[in-house]
Amino acid sequence: MGCSWARRRPSQTKVLPVEIRVKLMGVLKDKTPPNGKLELPNGATIKDAIEALAIPIQSIQVCTVNGSVERDHARNLAAEDELTVLAPVGGG
Repeated sequence: MGCSWARRRPSQTKVLPVEIRVKLMGVLKDKTPPNGKLELPNGATIKDAIEALAIPIQSIQVCTVNGSVERDHARNLAAEDELTVLAPVGGG
């Protein structure tokens, strides 16, 4: 008869969320989360953030991460990254 305390449980890796800063410009500004921060699962991408903010992809002209233009929406985001999303601008 073995001791129950001697049995090892399989290790469980917790996936900790990351918090990013969000700046939405133009007509998207109303979708800015409280305090301009968004919590996402670790490994989340720009696309994941856009979906979490309920922004239609056709409403986006440019995304920047930490001030650099980012065309690849599959780019992973890290804690404290700043995602800025600009809507298309029209005029006449």
